[in-house]
Amino acid sequence: MQIRRICLLAALLIGGAVGFQPARAQSIETIGGGFTYPNGVALDKNGNIYVADGGNTAVKMMPPGCTVAACVTLIGGGFESLGGGVAVDSLGNVVVADFSASAIRAIPPGCVVATCVTTIGGGFHQPGGLAVDGHGAVYVADYGNGAVKMIPPGCLVAACVISLGGGFNQPASVAVDSSGTVYVTDINIGLVKAIPPGCVAAACVTTIGGGFVTPLGVVVDGQGNVLVSDDTVDMVKIVPPGCVSVGCVTLLGSGFFQPHNLAVDGAGNVYLADLGNNAVKVILPRPPTIFAAVLPGSRSVELGNPATIFATIINTGQADLAGCQVALPDTVATGALSMSYQTTDPATNALTGTPNTPVTIAGNNGVQSFVLSFQSSAALTASAVPLYFGCVGGNILTGAAIVPGIDTVDLTMSSTPVADIIALSATPTQNGIIEIPVAGAAAFAVASANIGVTDTITVSADTGAATLPVTTTICQSNSGTGQCLAPPTQAVTLSFAGGTTPTFSIFLQSTGSIAFAPATSRVFVRFEDATKGLHGSTSVAIETK
Repeated sequence: MQIRRICLLAALLIGGAVGFQPARAQSIETIGGGFTYPNGVALDKNGNIYVADGGNTAVKMMPPGCTVAACVTLIGGGFESLGGGVAVDSLGNVVVADFSASAIRAIPPGCVVATCVTTIGGGFHQPGGLAVDGHGAVYVADYGNGAVKMIPPGCLVAACVISLGGGFNQPASVAVDSSGTVYVTDINIGLVKAIPPGCVAAACVTTIGGGFVTPLGVVVDGQGNVLVSDDTVDMVKIVPPGCVSVGCVTLLGSGFFQPHNLAVDGAGNVYLADLGNNAVKVILPRPPTIFAAVLPGSRSVELGNPATIFATIINTGQADLAGCQVALPDTVATGALSMSYQTTDPATNALTGTPNTPVTIAGNNGVQSFVLSFQSSAALTASAVPLYFGCVGGNILTGAAIVPGIDTVDLTMSSTPVADIIALSATPTQNGIIEIPVAGAAAFAVASANIGVTDTITVSADTGAATLPVTTTICQSNSGTGQCLAPPTQAVTLSFAGGTTPTFSIFLQSTGSIAFAPATSRVFVRFEDATKGLHGSTSVAIETK
């Protein structure tokens, strides 16, 4: 297996960078300093950043450009504990959720002591996230009461507080867009909900996006995208306008540790209270500069044996990037699965360097290849295991977008000997993209090798989480001529002997147009046993011409 095949695939990512915009890569900068468990962040119209510093029970302010603790100052005071809610109105008043006191506090401009802090609204129980609209109304995720409430301008007591929507379990945070729609993270049931203007009952509340584990922070950007921090999986995700299912939710950034509340500025910079890392970070809307790919995309091994794959990182920026490494996300690494990495010579696949040692990758399309070795202490099957490919340039952390089928891996760690199928796809264009006419047909080939034991395997094709206007059929083919051994069907089942190398042809028929978006528009070929256990996979990007 030649690592240069991976380099070709990674080169495809560079050539199709515009197609990866929905799954944006990370350019992340740490700002300020001196925080302990920060759980909330907000911005004012002048670009000042306000932080609910939960571990220090303090609200802090950073001016624009502040990247160290020395320029961070305290405002207000006298809080019992902070629930992560902090927001700023157009007049510069900072509102804060005082969690243990079950109160919403207001810090007027210039207030740096407890005596000038006031209380607004009332009737809350353990309030969490906050938001403020253009009219000065304050929206509250009233966590302890399982409610979302609104404090009208000038309201100082519970009697004038208005409940919105209904049917919430444990609302953690809120955001409001320019139309007055309120978005809510209902953390205990893993949902993000929308309350349209005027809705005061559960019947008019809807659910958006999907696939969240513990959605916590939420904010709306200038394009109407709803950005959500998914605490357990340490990611920030994007729910575009009109998205009501998991299939259209994409990744904005990862590599955080217990990400909490969010804020966004007019330039699209996303500010994040990264609680577990005791940091405030900015996800910068810069074009991605590093891309990653792995090969093969799936391994199945018996426990006690390592599952190894190759990986490549390409640095398309001008500057050299230091600290380049590969890692499992924190939430994956804390389980049975572990991973090590080591650099290789891309021409020979020979190991170089020292295990688990970050390296520098030169700019201007500099390339570094790696071998990744996975071990597990228990049997498991995991699809699309995310991998973190990241480097450091100055004060900015840059990471490759996590794209299923490109830089993720499917793993099976079995307690018994198992089939282990290495699969590679080949398209007519030899660039990993299958081009198909609208309402037309196309085909690509898959070569495979079982380096494990014999098993009955079903080979099939699908489009993953995406719903695309294309149908697929498959046949086992003559490896010399490429001709089908039998008419194409939805799937092929065969006794896949260890040491054999069957080939397959996949036929596609489009029923509509498919835009070039290789992060999401893909055809996957999967090798599964009778129990749907995965033993191998490969994929290609698809577009219509």
